[in-house]
Amino acid sequence: MWQHLWLMRVVHVGGRYLAGREQRLWAGLVGIMLAPLVLAATANTGLALVFGVGAVLLAPELVRRLRNTRNGRLGERIVTDALRRLPDDYCLVNDVVLRRARGNIDHILIGPCGVVAIETKRLAGHIRCDGDTWWAKGRRRDSISKQVNAGATAIRSLLIERHPELRDSALRWVESIIVFTHPLCRLEVERSRATVVRFSELLEVILALAERRRLAPAIAEQLARSLTSAAGK
Repeated sequence: MWQHLWLMRVVHVGGRYLAGREQRLWAGLVGIMLAPLVLAATANTGLALVFGVGAVLLAPELVRRLRNTRNGRLGERIVTDALRRLPDDYCLVNDVVLRRARGNIDHILIGPCGVVAIETKRLAGHIRCDGDTWWAKGRRRDSISKQVNAGATAIRSLLIERHPELRDSALRWVESIIVFTHPLCRLEVERSRATVVRFSELLEVILALAERRRLAPAIAEQLARSLTSAAGK
């Protein structure tokens, strides 16, 4: 299951959350575009007209969601490539879906830094955070910090169930980091409930965590294997 890429151990698990979502969006877009043509070919012009109007109304929203999903996948690849520069006493587990989390967890990094949940966002424009409240381009949006913290809590709960002896040591705390990868992103952050960084700052933050917390490579690999086992179910 382990893939040795450069020096870092990287594993892809779970349901390939964004990849699956992109495939479903493509299927939906193709379906609504083809349906009127198929119905017209069968001489069912009335129903073809109804589906044609529906396609005109739905297609822009599907295209928007598809664009956002593709941007999300690009951001995750950028962060994975950056984290590969870390040495082999780090383990990176990508694309994890846990029952107690909100959606998928983009990256879980385990190593000298401890256990870290990382949420990747590729958003352009002005991004503002005040506590757990977030705005993008002046519009209120779902809380990114609540999302990543829910993931961190789910990770800690699962690992404590499997490794109760580490509750007060390696699993005393799971860090939460939000990474923005778009070069045209302007951040304004106040009292954030998670660490918020630009892509260029990520490795520096990880190495600073490693100075404060040391996790033995054997324990890091053990925890990573528990995560991959749980996510594969």
